[in-house]
Amino acid sequence: MIPTQRKVFQNLSLRVFKSSMIIVLVVALFISCSGFAFATPNVVTIWESGKEPIKITTTDHTVGRILSRNGIVLGEHDRVNYALTDEISGDAVIEIYRAVEVTIAYAGRTTVVPTTRQNVADVLEEAGIKIDEDDTVIPSPETLVTPGMYIQVSLTDVQEITVHEKLPFAVREVEDASLLSGERVVVQPGREGVKEFQYRITYKNGVEVGRELLKEAVLSEAVEEIVNCGTLPPPNTFEIGKIPAAKDFSYTKMEQFQATAYDLSFESCGKYPGDPYYGITSWGVKARYGVVAVDPKVIPYGTKMYIESADGQYVYGYAVAGDCGGAIKNKRIDLFYNTHSECMNFGRRTINVYFLDEPLATRDEVGR
Repeated sequence: MIPTQRKVFQNLSLRVFKSSMIIVLVVALFISCSGFAFATPNVVTIWESGKEPIKITTTDHTVGRILSRNGIVLGEHDRVNYALTDEISGDAVIEIYRAVEVTIAYAGRTTVVPTTRQNVADVLEEAGIKIDEDDTVIPSPETLVTPGMYIQVSLTDVQEITVHEKLPFAVREVEDASLLSGERVVVQPGREGVKEFQYRITYKNGVEVGRELLKEAVLSEAVEEIVNCGTLPPPNTFEIGKIPAAKDFSYTKMEQFQATAYDLSFESCGKYPGDPYYGITSWGVKARYGVVAVDPKVIPYGTKMYIESADGQYVYGYAVAGDCGGAIKNKRIDLFYNTHSECMNFGRRTINVYFLDEPLATRDEVGR
């Protein structure tokens, strides 16, 4: 080979070598950027709840791509032991926990929840339900979860409380002759006592199911109330024909009437002794001092009154309406006296009639 040709050949070889090196560098850079590697494929185990585990050979490295390439779709509530973006190497195990629906009855409410937990205790913990040794769980906490399982939780709560109850006081009545009948004077006020009870109460789901008395004690005794009751008759007790010492009676009103007087003489009543109706009033009671004749439309029979003349010269006293007369109409009253002379002395006068604040008298009370 002539020198010139040798030189040309050497230059050509150098250019080919440089070009090859450039190609090698470009390929290496491409492999580095694309993540492509010529490593041995991964052997990955996929375990899915309720199924037999399977082994697959894959060149993928991220969990999400591995599952997607193998047609495994995850539900909203399913759980995987890796994040879908995690990269795994050979011999890794991907665990898939499929969610199932269970029903939890707790605190008076029933709730359906999806879960991937394996036993009842973990399901309750996931639902935020705390249980202790006094609570009742059906089925038991260690029971494995199955689709559609019904879990009933009965919470037991034990509390100790203190209750105060009042003890009633007795009332003792003592007769007192210095007090008027009907008067009552408390000489020693009563006071209730207090008794304390301590209970241990057991609740199931907020409902009391048991109560145990732990202790009871009287904190204070009740104090008896003592009342003096009057036995003295009132000084001005109503009595027909009686003239009280003072006008301290209770009355509803006072009105003025025109009054005359009558007795059992023939001139007054038109009857003689021996007549079957002699001495008997129209109301059917015995005519006597204190029984007065009225207009029953104005003053009903049995009305109790206190009567005195308006000028104060005559005090007739306690009276009851028990008779009537032909001339006794409207605001006229005829007062009974025992003798004709008393009637003549009384004549005709204006009187004050006090209507007493008492119930109507009966004919038996007045006297038949």
